[in-house]
Amino acid sequence: MAKLPKAKRDKLILVIVGTIAIVLCLWYLVIKEIAQSKSQQQTKLDAVIDKLEKARERIKKSDLIETEMEAATKKLKTIEDTMASGTDLYSWSYLLLEKARAGHDVNIVDVTRPSKGDIGVLAQFPYDAAIFNVRGSAYYHDFGKFLADFENKFPYFRIQGISLGTVSDNAAGPEVATARTGDEKLLFKLDVVALIKPTP
Repeated sequence: MAKLPKAKRDKLILVIVGTIAIVLCLWYLVIKEIAQSKSQQQTKLDAVIDKLEKARERIKKSDLIETEMEAATKKLKTIEDTMASGTDLYSWSYLLLEKARAGHDVNIVDVTRPSKGDIGVLAQFPYDAAIFNVRGSAYYHDFGKFLADFENKFPYFRIQGISLGTVSDNAAGPEVATARTGDEKLLFKLDVVALIKPTP
């Protein structure tokens, strides 16, 4: 460059500066826009690939979900088969308590007629409720075992409003004459809330 005349050298410097300016303009105006657009396209592509992978996972799990749904439907049907249905709720409740009492030293004295009602658990809950009162007598531990077995055997029932009292000597009848030594027989009253199978 030292041997070039000053005019040519100035022109060469202007050409180099102009070329650098054009390249920088191209970079900022065209190449940078293309790079940003490519980056955005890659982000969108990654999001679509992620959605596709999640959809594939759901498809793989659909068989498992369908199997679980069938098992839950069968379990629900089994439970609904033991629920009250129809209009004779009194016979159903009495037979149910006799079945639950079997194997327990519990005396059921009275079962009231069930009354239908809405239990208000959830909105659009498909089941109504039959509410009936039960009175009886039993020893403390026998009553506790009966109550635990009853609730475990019938998980769709709810026992509420339990009241316990003792059998007084004045009211002792034939059932207390066989009292175990050292134990005191209890009188119990409880309310049973049972779900009623919906009619199709």
